[in-house]
Amino acid sequence: MPRTTCFTHIASIKRALGITGVRTNQAPWRSKMSDPAVQLDLVIDRADRVINLCEMKFSINDFEVTKKYDAELRNKVATFIEETKCRKSIYTTLVTTFGLKRNIYSGFFQNVITMDDLFG
Repeated sequence: MPRTTCFTHIASIKRALGITGVRTNQAPWRSKMSDPAVQLDLVIDRADRVINLCEMKFSINDFEVTKKYDAELRNKVATFIEETKCRKSIYTTLVTTFGLKRNIYSGFFQNVITMDDLFG
């Protein structure tokens, strides 16, 4: 899912997360210290001391988290916490075309937002 589509629909993402009444700042994030650099598609920093780390994935079917991608995601979160010295709660969020295929790795995401949530 193109990042520009998601940034255009921040209000819809916040509605799907149930946080329309919460003040937020949002931006992409890229590490400055890790090599290779880690990138997060969208970070929603919320006034209620929670941060949604959002991954955006286009897929023609339900998106499937593999063992390799699970390891990458865990590294991204750890790098973000380490570099930003984050002390807020972290919620991982997947923004994808159709949904998430359930498997042993799919539990990594606390929230899944689909195209229907953005355009519905």
